Amino acid sequence: MKRLLSIVALAAAFIAVPAQSQTVDQLLEQVRSGSFEKSEEAIALENQFAAAGAGKINLLQQIRAQRASLEATSETLENQYEQNSVALNAVRVARERSLGDLKELFGAVQQVVGEAEATFDGSIISAQFPNRTAGFAEISKKVSNQSNELVSAAEIESLWKAMFNEMVQQGKVAKFNASVATAGGAREEQEVVRVGTFNLIGDGKFLTYGAGGVADLPKQPDGRYLAQATNLFNGSGTAEFALDPTLGTLLEAAVESPSLGDRVAQGGTVGYIILSVGAFAAIVAIIKIITLFGVAAAVKKQAADPESPDDKNPLGRVLQAAADTKSNDTEAVELRLSEAIMKETPKLTSWLMFLKIVSVVAPLGGLLGTVLGMITTFQSITLFGAGDPKLMAGGISEALVTTVCGLVVAIPIVLLHTAAASKAKRVEEILEEQSAGMVARKIEG
Repeated sequence: MKRLLSIVALAAAFIAVPAQSQTVDQLLEQVRSGSFEKSEEAIALENQFAAAGAGKINLLQQIRAQRASLEATSETLENQYEQNSVALNAVRVARERSLGDLKELFGAVQQVVGEAEATFDGSIISAQFPNRTAGFAEISKKVSNQSNELVSAAEIESLWKAMFNEMVQQGKVAKFNASVATAGGAREEQEVVRVGTFNLIGDGKFLTYGAGGVADLPKQPDGRYLAQATNLFNGSGTAEFALDPTLGTLLEAAVESPSLGDRVAQGGTVGYIILSVGAFAAIVAIIKIITLFGVAAAVKKQAADPESPDDKNPLGRVLQAAADTKSNDTEAVELRLSEAIMKETPKLTSWLMFLKIVSVVAPLGGLLGTVLGMITTFQSITLFGAGDPKLMAGGISEALVTTVCGLVVAIPIVLLHTAAASKAKRVEEILEEQSAGMVARKIEG
C-alpha cells in the first residue's frame, strides 16, 4: 500500500513540476538522490487514504459487536421457545384430558357444520336469508382445535336454529326483495317469489341462484311455464305451478334444450333455403287446391245445366266451343271438343310440376346439407382431434338438421301435390265425360 502511495505521489509531483523549469538530466539526478519532494496533492491523498482505512476498521468492529449481541439474543429466544413448546404441549395434554367425551361432541358438530354450510351455499333459501353461514367458520375453527377458545353452547344453538329455519322455509312460498343480476349485466332491486327450495320467480320469469347471487336465466322455458310463473307471482291464492324436484337440474336442461328456431338455425344456409322453398311451395299448393275446388264446383254446376254454357268455367267453355261448331260431322265435333279440352288442361295442371320438383329436390337438398355438415365435422377432427365432442357437435347438428328439413318439406309437398293432381284429374275426367255425352247426343240426333 505504501509503495503504491509513493508511486502516486511521485507521479503527482512529476505532473506538478513545469517542464520548462527542469531538464531531463536534473530530474534524473533528483530521482537518484532521493531528494524528490512530495507535492501537496500527494500528501493530501495519502492522508485521505489513511483516514478511510481507520474508519473502516471502526465500522468493522461495530458490526462484529452487533453480531455478537444478536447471536446472544437469538440463543436466549431459542431457549425460551423450547420452554414455551414444552409448556404448550403440557397444556394441550391437560386440555385433551379435560375435554373427555366433549371431543366426540365437537367431532359431530364439525361434521354438521360442514354439511350445513354446503347445503346452505347451494340452497335458494340463502337468497332470502344471506350470510347465514357467517359464523360457521368460527365454530369449525373452535371445534377443530385451531383456536384456544372452546365453542359455546350459544354457538351450537345458533347452528341448530339455522338448520331448523332451513327445514321450515322448505315448505313455504315467500316473497322478498333481492338484488337481481339482469341479462345485460346490471343489478336491480326486485321482488322475488321463492317456492320452497325449488324455484325462484321474479316478475313472471324464472330466476337462478348461484355464487353471484340471484340472476336472470339466460333463456326462459316454454310459454306455459312462464304463464304459471306469472299467475303465481301476481296471485294471492292457489295457483298451478310446475316444480323442479331436482332443484334446478331439470330447469337448466329445459333452458338448454334448443327451440324450433334454434333447430332451424343449426341447419345453416342450406336449411334456410330448403325451408324457404318449401314454404313457397306449400303456399302455391294450398292456393292451387283451393282454386281447383272452386273450378270443380263450377264444373259440376255447369254439368247440371249443359244447355246454358258459361264461359267462366272450363266445361262451359268446352260446351260453347261445341255449340259454335257449324258442322254436323261427328268427327269434326270430336276434334273441336278435344281442342277445347286441351286448352283447359294446362290451366288445370299449372304449378303441379313445380310442386313435384320441390318434393324431389328437397330431400336432395337435405342430403347436400348432410354432406357439408360431415365435411365440417371431419375438418374439426383433423384440427383438434376427437377428444372434445363439442367441437364436432356443430357439424353433426347441421348434417342432421338439414336432412330433417328436407324430409319436413318433401313429405307435405308430396301430399299436397297428390291432392292437387287428383283434383285436376277429376275435373279433366268431368270434361271428357261431358264431351263424350255431347258427341253421343249429337250422333243420336
